Amino acid sequence: MKDLYFSELRRFRWLALAAAVVNLLLLVFLNRVTNLLQMSFLEALPMLFIFMSVGLVLAIAQVGSYRKPSQWTWLMHRPLAPSRIFGALALSALTLLTVAISLPMLALVIGTDVMTTRVVDLRHYLLIAHLLGFTMMAWMAGAHACVSRSRAAIAIFFAPLVLSLHLVSTIALLVPVMLTLVWLGYITLRSFRANREAPIQGIATLLATALPLQLGLFLFCAVIFRFLFVTGGILLGVDPLNTDYPPKGGLIETERSEPHEEIALGLVNSEDPRASSWQTQLPLLEPTRFGPWLKRFPLHQQLSNFQLPTGWYDKERKIDWTFSHDEMLFIGRDPESGTTKGVFGRGGANETTPFLAVPVATDEGDLLTPHTLYGIDDDTQTVEQRLALQMSEKEQFTAMPQRAFDRVLILTNQRLIVLREDHRAAANIKPLLSDWAIELPRGSQNLESVTLAELMDGWLVSFVYGNGMRQIGFSQFNTTASPWQQVLFVDADGNGRVVGEREINPDFPVLQRTYWWVSPVMDLVRTMPEMALDKGLTWPMTVTIFPRAPALYTALVLILLSTGAAWWWIRGTRMPVGRRRVWLVNCALIGLPALLSLFLLEPREVKQREARI
Repeated sequence: MKDLYFSELRRFRWLALAAAVVNLLLLVFLNRVTNLLQMSFLEALPMLFIFMSVGLVLAIAQVGSYRKPSQWTWLMHRPLAPSRIFGALALSALTLLTVAISLPMLALVIGTDVMTTRVVDLRHYLLIAHLLGFTMMAWMAGAHACVSRSRAAIAIFFAPLVLSLHLVSTIALLVPVMLTLVWLGYITLRSFRANREAPIQGIATLLATALPLQLGLFLFCAVIFRFLFVTGGILLGVDPLNTDYPPKGGLIETERSEPHEEIALGLVNSEDPRASSWQTQLPLLEPTRFGPWLKRFPLHQQLSNFQLPTGWYDKERKIDWTFSHDEMLFIGRDPESGTTKGVFGRGGANETTPFLAVPVATDEGDLLTPHTLYGIDDDTQTVEQRLALQMSEKEQFTAMPQRAFDRVLILTNQRLIVLREDHRAAANIKPLLSDWAIELPRGSQNLESVTLAELMDGWLVSFVYGNGMRQIGFSQFNTTASPWQQVLFVDADGNGRVVGEREINPDFPVLQRTYWWVSPVMDLVRTMPEMALDKGLTWPMTVTIFPRAPALYTALVLILLSTGAAWWWIRGTRMPVGRRRVWLVNCALIGLPALLSLFLLEPREVKQREARI
């Protein structure tokens, strides 16, 4: 094993050293033109994919070179157990990737930490371990595909991304990353066998190999169906996003309408005698619209930053304030001289009381955490608590505070709160006084927007709920909700009364809004990390076990067809009866992805009929 390990190192040592030098130079260059360690997740994602591509290419070059039958026989038929052969290749790959990727990154982080005043936290050191972990996942997926019967087994590559790549605490992320590495390591180890064309031995190994492959195939099928729906709708001229005008009475029409038009649409069926008068006044008013567009808050020691400001630049004092997750304080720095400028705590400048959660800096100069709104006094550089929500009621902000109508509009996951500043106060940070507040009619789930218009004797408030399509990162987690609008009149005393409601056409058919029906079980597996990990979501994920028809009927039909096709595929073959039952149950539970994995993993060896004498 030791000889094979060093042999593999000698094969790629010069490439690894060259890659390390290039990597270090590029990292230093990027760190010169930007603050590399404070990049947002979206900006850093291409680097992650490049590193994973390096791991994948190394697997293809290293393990793929043994794919030819003669080379494979030479590799496997040596006085070493297959597990030790796999161990030698995997350890050599880990060493090479550490040299090429981790060491340059570690040198950059240590250099930034020791030689500059930029903020370096524990999460940046753990990020190096995560980068190496994801790169090794790519290597294992590539190695598994190289030695599998079908190269389509590379679909397993998507499983680590779904199960482990989450924007959560770097400490919490160690668990899914390690579990995924162990899982991929096990199935790659078991794929190192003399006869690559033979069926996978052992039911446990078969299931461990099939499940991540089925997850990758589920995502692939969802992308294909989505492509077919979109292109088919465009070709037929029925795609609601590609028509000259959005469909009447639909959600797209509502979302694209002007704020005053949206409220007027909600009053169309109103029985309130003032409705026609309000519709006449609305074009003359200037309603404002906002919504729960703050999808999540940053977490302590988070893997990377959101596209949200977690610091600000004080032009007058020339101080760049960057939040430190280790100290839970803002660290000041002069970007011109690089000198340190102290700290900024919950009490203000040069005050060391740490924040209880990672705050978000608003355009208005406020700081917002999930439950507390702070105001910064520019003159005294002090911080005042302006509003605190009831943490016991699990109420938290879902939008940045909006300033309109000479008021501060607050949206939480439970209420719409309208506040006004007490201008009689002498303080620079004016205290906020409650004007009125109303409960969200259907909570924060699927709430798209809130529109307010101020009248002479009160307010008109429109709540629009969407069709259940929800985007988290690059993934969609959709449900089949019914769009709906409600308009309330809030009088001068803050009492709300419903004056209009209407059902909104979802525009898209149910089958296009959710791809749950491709495989309900795989959809649940895909959603589990979103539910299990604390991602700082302002409204939690929910799972709909049985969505409404026709998605339910479509899922049943797909499962029945997949199970029938699996039975047809394995009938008359040499597959043991127990193994057949496992596949049939697997197809009955998972459906189409299980059927496709059956085609990829199982050779179809038809029994030869015994000759009758």
